[in-house]
Amino acid sequence: MFEEIRKYIEMNLSRSRLEHSLSTALICVELCSRFGIDETKGRIAGIAHDISRETPVDEKIISSIQDEYSISKEEELNPVLLHGRIGASMLKLKFNLEDKEILQAIRWHTTGHPDMGELGQILFIADYIEPGRKHITNTIRASIMQLNLNEMTLRVLNDQTAHLRESGCRITESSMQLFEKLSNSGRLIKN
Repeated sequence: MFEEIRKYIEMNLSRSRLEHSLSTALICVELCSRFGIDETKGRIAGIAHDISRETPVDEKIISSIQDEYSISKEEELNPVLLHGRIGASMLKLKFNLEDKEILQAIRWHTTGHPDMGELGQILFIADYIEPGRKHITNTIRASIMQLNLNEMTLRVLNDQTAHLRESGCRITESSMQLFEKLSNSGRLIKN
């Protein structure tokens, strides 16, 4: 399935999106190996996470979302946040992907969510720290990689929240719920 999705991205998305997705997949595999998560699932989640990132978001696309969650106020104001949810729905329909862990990880990789599970945390982190990202230095990236899974996720949430506040943007309820869940828990998130 990885190769099928990679080919689709190569044919339908920009070269930079393909490179970002391949790099994210590599980081996902590395983190999955470290934390005892299925590496194949990490590789697929990494390559597929931005499959709909370059799709213009209109009412028809929004109505294609097939999950049980309503559209949040933040998603209405910034529809690009929906690309994970749209991508998860697209992967189910176009590639017959049924793995709930992978779909959930992709669904919540943009904002995080308390229901996203360990694979979701890994994708959330990998998407943020992959080496093509210029907003963080190699030193910061290395310091994040020293942490445990919850600490990594909290660090990424903190960095994203600080950036959003500086930009005058709203923080999603799902991000705040994930932060609260991780802050109040000494164990890894379980589905």
